[in-house]
Amino acid sequence: MAILQPRQLTVLTTSQCTAACGHCSMNSAPHRRDRLSFDTIRTTIDELQTQSPLGVIIFAGGEPTLMGETLLDAIAHADGLGIMTRIVTNASWAISDAKAEAKIRELRQAGLGELNISADDYHLPWIPFDNVERAWRAAKSRGFSSVVIANCYGPNSLVTPDYVMEQLGERLPMRFDDQGAPGSLPPAAADGTVYMLSNSYLQRLGRAHANVADHDLIFPQDGSGLAGSCPWAVRSAALSPQGRLVACCGMEAEHNRVLDFGAVKPGEVQHLIEHANRSVLVNAIALLGPYFVQQFVRARRGDIPFRERYSTVCEICEDLVSREAVTDAVDEHIGELAAAVGLAHLTLETTKAEVLPC
Repeated sequence: MAILQPRQLTVLTTSQCTAACGHCSMNSAPHRRDRLSFDTIRTTIDELQTQSPLGVIIFAGGEPTLMGETLLDAIAHADGLGIMTRIVTNASWAISDAKAEAKIRELRQAGLGELNISADDYHLPWIPFDNVERAWRAAKSRGFSSVVIANCYGPNSLVTPDYVMEQLGERLPMRFDDQGAPGSLPPAAADGTVYMLSNSYLQRLGRAHANVADHDLIFPQDGSGLAGSCPWAVRSAALSPQGRLVACCGMEAEHNRVLDFGAVKPGEVQHLIEHANRSVLVNAIALLGPYFVQQFVRARRGDIPFRERYSTVCEICEDLVSREAVTDAVDEHIGELAAAVGLAHLTLETTKAEVLPC
């Protein structure tokens, strides 16, 4: 089996959305029309699941509920395989209590396990917070394993975790601490569902480059907070709206020379994963981290400029993989980077061997 094997899959169902949020890392919008077929979704899930069981499948987009029956069929298929399912939605469908309850009912009947509802300043011009509140209340005691408000914010944000909790009229446990580190999951409520607020800092990816300024971001105090391996590259792979297997769901990666591994075809999905595993740069991002790769390039090509500050590791990664000068520089010194990756692989294998039972 490939060393970098997906543990979860994000199905980016469509590039179309009911909103065109100014911070969207996927550049989704109402006018876009790329969308997946059920056959492509099923093929990808089945072939990855056969190779190594998936822990969770996340249906996102764009707005996944625009897929209608295709979304419900895909959720039901994954649930039938025993895989936990989640959607990330903006709740544009929750325009009344009746509409909210009907959508929640059909999602649960399809087998959906986890509901994530996005809420932040950039959604607010498109989706009233009343929709979020209706969806939240409709999802209570419906048998979900978790119901989460996904909120990203910065120092000037209106829709902060405190704002969300004030609007909902209840205090919620938060997923991340002040340093961005995840805490342990809270216990389930009396009805068996975990209710939580996934609080994360705003980042400048995709459309945010044109709409988010430095003063809107929270930066780490020093670069060491951005160092370390990337836990998402390939191990949390994504299926793009055009039916391409890409490294992650952190940015729009279709046709990216580093992160796009190719179009999904029956019988070929694991070959795409193996293709990813042959990439020195993908391995370097996954095992050593984007910050390491950036410093590697800086040390060898001082003429390539980089931004002075980054708020998240994903911002560094986007800066690396989207610029031809950077990837060309990596190619020029690929032997040196391959040696560092080889050492990282050896360390990883040694660590695995040390924890195996006798």
